[in-house]
Amino acid sequence: MNARTASCVCGQLTLTTRTEPVRISVCHCLACQRRTGSVFGAQARFPRHSVTISGESSEYVRIGDEG
Repeated sequence: MNARTASCVCGQLTLTTRTEPVRISVCHCLACQRRTGSVFGAQARFPRHSVTISGESSEYVRIGDEG
């Protein structure tokens, strides 16, 4: 399996994995619409132990639609 890499727009934070996703989903809640600027937000989820994180991160917190 080839490495999969994700990063923030500025490149400050990078994540790398060589595993297959355990879940792929598409969401259409208002928060995902705002986050992506689209009608859907696509996500791929990987086991935490298989992801290498490098760089500095900031915490993003939001209240869900159900509180």
